[in-house]
Amino acid sequence: MSIDTDKHNELSTTTICILRHGETDWNSLGKLQGTEDIELNDLGREQAIKTARYFETEPWDIMVSSPLKRAYETAQIIASRISLSTIHVIDEIKERSYGSASGLLPDERRRLFPNGIIPDQEEFEHLRQRAMVGLTKIATDFKGKRIIVVSHGGLTNSILYTLSDGEFGSFKTRLKNGCINKISLQNNKWTVEFYNKTAEELLDPITPSIDK
Repeated sequence: MSIDTDKHNELSTTTICILRHGETDWNSLGKLQGTEDIELNDLGREQAIKTARYFETEPWDIMVSSPLKRAYETAQIIASRISLSTIHVIDEIKERSYGSASGLLPDERRRLFPNGIIPDQEEFEHLRQRAMVGLTKIATDFKGKRIIVVSHGGLTNSILYTLSDGEFGSFKTRLKNGCINKISLQNNKWTVEFYNKTAEELLDPITPSIDK
């Protein structure tokens, strides 16, 4: 799946792997997690170590992270294993703000917001535009590079939704903690190569390349 853009004139391919950070205690409990600065738990750190094994198989140039702790620690763990000394922090790729729904369990959210409308939540269209601004900034600043980006489920899904014209991503895909989503930009065109894959799945040669 691909989408044209008139903001780049690529002579070489820019390759970006966007990761969802490792698990946190809020993730394990099913709490909705937005801009709260929650740290990884032990399983999340182990997921980051496992994810690094995929990136050890190929050379990578740049590491980028959301400013939130769970993403930055995931980036640190991976960067330390593939000899990338610098982590570039981009504010635009932090998670969506879920307003009054943040920290609530699914049953609590259904009880308090039965119509699904959360008045003080970041609007989806704003999230989507912000995510694409961040993605464009990364692709422009590191044109032609191989880039690892550590972000969040809601933010990453909005990018996948945009690049696939709604075929997958937001409203359709539940991204796993530690999953890898590989996209590329060449000749003014974004291509989604695969999405929602763990390192274990990617290192298994029988795993299909696209999995919703």
